[in-house]
Amino acid sequence: MSFMDALEKLIAEQERERDRLRANQITVRVDYKKKSKHNVYQKEKVIEYGFVERDLDDENLYGRFELYFADRDTLLRKNRFGNEIAFGELTDEHAVATAIFTYLAEYYSHFLEETPFAISYNPIAEAWIIEGTLPPGCFGGVIYIALAEENGELLMMFGTR
Repeated sequence: MSFMDALEKLIAEQERERDRLRANQITVRVDYKKKSKHNVYQKEKVIEYGFVERDLDDENLYGRFELYFADRDTLLRKNRFGNEIAFGELTDEHAVATAIFTYLAEYYSHFLEETPFAISYNPIAEAWIIEGTLPPGCFGGVIYIALAEENGELLMMFGTR
């Protein structure tokens, strides 16, 4: 298999994963500043997300394993933003999406470009993990967020390069 064949196979696999994450949508209002700090207008942005069950034996979790099966103290140590906010009890991925995407639209709208988002549940820390995605073939970092299930506390938020 040539390098180009392997790259095309990888891109096709990434696109299938992204299509699977487009299961749900939520619309949020985002403030845009078009080449000006003073002229602000609101625009509706559609964000796609999907629930992903993480398997302990999945070798594709390499590098992210510590998020999906970490305890709560480990998640708290990874927080790079230092925000202390709580959204209330989060019972399912739709409640998680409503809480976090509204918050991101208000304070960190540039992270919303990483749609579709993967939402998974960490049973050890009893937390929801939200992960951004990149377009197929692109390299770079994404945002990772962890929210406590019982009170919606923002446990961790950091971006990779």
